Amino acid sequence: MGLVREQHVSAVMIASFALGALLLAAMGLFGVISGSVTRRAHEFAVRLALGADHGRVLRMVLGDGARLVAIGLLLGAPGSYFAGRIIRGVLVGVSPLDPLTLGVVAAGLALVALVACYLPARRVLALEPARSLRQ
Repeated sequence: MGLVREQHVSAVMIASFALGALLLAAMGLFGVISGSVTRRAHEFAVRLALGADHGRVLRMVLGDGARLVAIGLLLGAPGSYFAGRIIRGVLVGVSPLDPLTLGVVAAGLALVALVACYLPARRVLALEPARSLRQ
């Protein structure tokens, strides 16, 4: 009974650390992308002043964010494969390359990235272009 309890405690700790790491990654991703979009406020103001509509600028920002997510997924997939091979011995009864888990995590981080693009872009686009250019 003691061995099963130790494995359970270890599994709970590893899951907690993994969830914490995922949360930190999501917060860092949100901060970096949100800051990047906010720094481009003057560019958006110029685009709006020259006649672009809000929808087009918003689609451009979300497209840039989606491109970054795709690059991140392409670079992260081999990394997760190699990391999974390294920690395979620590995991009991769980595959480190479970497609469902990897897909859910990738989709979750992609959603965080797109929300991180959308929220600041909406905030910046709500301002008047002339006022944004004066700042």
